[in-house]
Amino acid sequence: MKNKKVYFFTNIIPPYRVYFYNKLEEVRKGTNFDFEVFFMRETESNRNWNIDLKDLQFKYKIGNGLYFDIRGFFFHFNPLLVRDLIKSKEEIILGGSWNNPNIMLIALLKSLGLAKNKLSVWSEANSLTNESQTKNKLRDVLKKWFFRQVDGKFIIPGEMAVQSFEKWDIPIHDIVFLPNIVSTNVFNSNKAVSKENTLPVFFLVARLEESIKGIKNFMDAVGLENLKKIILKIAGTGTSYDDYAKYIRDNNLENNVKLLGNLSQEQIGEEYRNADVFLLPSFSDPSPLSSVEAISSGLPVFISNRCGNHFETVSEGKNGYVFDPANHIEIRDKFNRLMSEKNYWKEFSEVSLKLAEQNFNPDIVLKRFVSSYT
Repeated sequence: MKNKKVYFFTNIIPPYRVYFYNKLEEVRKGTNFDFEVFFMRETESNRNWNIDLKDLQFKYKIGNGLYFDIRGFFFHFNPLLVRDLIKSKEEIILGGSWNNPNIMLIALLKSLGLAKNKLSVWSEANSLTNESQTKNKLRDVLKKWFFRQVDGKFIIPGEMAVQSFEKWDIPIHDIVFLPNIVSTNVFNSNKAVSKENTLPVFFLVARLEESIKGIKNFMDAVGLENLKKIILKIAGTGTSYDDYAKYIRDNNLENNVKLLGNLSQEQIGEEYRNADVFLLPSFSDPSPLSSVEAISSGLPVFISNRCGNHFETVSEGKNGYVFDPANHIEIRDKFNRLMSEKNYWKEFSEVSLKLAEQNFNPDIVLKRFVSSYT
């Protein structure tokens, strides 16, 4: 039987995607499915990770095209990669943002009949992101045009994408569910033996940008009195780091709110194991990997409804709660409810682990994906 080969075309090489592609390479062996990944660049200017290319156990190419940052929009143009993809005549899975110049170019070539490749799209569509909620008629027209060029599969993480495409009036077809997955070797429920803290520990890992992650908004919503009932550990750096540090100092929260800075994956895994609850109060979060890490680590969760995968990571009242980040009363009420249920957090933890196994087991997820081609 002839091999079915596809090309993933995406922007950069984040650590969690290295795990994903390495695992996919492992799962696809013995099947007639094959793949190669074309990266536009190794990294972008707002990323702090270091990737060792020796860790990449799959076929790949890294582009060396035009790149610059315009107010947070990352412009990539890799004509040589695009040429090689088009010449292959194999299926291309477009994994970058739909408005990436390379992605738009391939869609244009497809619409003009100059690209014979089947086009599939890997999209974390979320109508509740900051960008999606901003009115822009030209963007909406271009978005509909782009997705009409997709004649292959719509590869999406879950229910949020289904609802978002419906809201945008964009018909989708040949749906394949492919959620974010995490390494179960790093993120697991093997709890640390002892804990130094007597107060409940809430753990949050994120890029620290208030307009996206809403951390100060959360602290304002629950109030100082409630913040002093917990220890809130925040891992990550970003443009809002200094603002958070000032907020902590000004409100005498040094004993309760801890800024941990950048941590390695192994350190983050350890923080999950030492935490009691995972927090993610985002204003805008297409499909956060940290939610999957948290439930895989057996944590109760308290997250925003703007987090795209909350449908798959939260069973309301059973392993945690979902809240609207714009509704301070709801945030405080659900925080108080969660705190009053401390005696049930062990049961919450068990539900989180069940959801992780049910929705994000790496072997099951990737075998299902490969079987959609074979």
